[in-house]
Amino acid sequence: MKRYRRPQPYEEIDHTADAGVTVRGATAEEALARLVLAYSDLITGGGELAAGDELVINVDPGDRAAMAIDVLRELLYRFDCERRIPESVEVRRFDPELGTKVFVSLGIYDAELHREGLELKAVTFHAARFEPEGDGWLAEVVFDV
Repeated sequence: MKRYRRPQPYEEIDHTADAGVTVRGATAEEALARLVLAYSDLITGGGELAAGDELVINVDPGDRAAMAIDVLRELLYRFDCERRIPESVEVRRFDPELGTKVFVSLGIYDAELHREGLELKAVTFHAARFEPEGDGWLAEVVFDV
């Protein structure tokens, strides 16, 4: 398994009153890891983040887009309650029939250091996609701000 760290490539989606990202990966696991780290970049504004506690996120089997949203919702919950943000991520399983298992190293949010970041309120199903594209995978998610 590969551990992904920030920064990772992503594109911001131009969306009225919301923030969205598009990521691509050679595998579905890589695309999910990049999606998690793009979420982190949105919150931190790209500011530095030190690794900290490890969190394991398990998601029940289902559609890949829905499982990705569930992972992001768990991370947003952790941010809202604990002010923790993903620093790195390892996707050990991302299978529609077996579910998802993701290991995330969480760093601590610093209001001064991360002042350029966005305040995200929710992860939405609006325009969510997670699908094969050419030889790889594409994922898109929109966040309420």
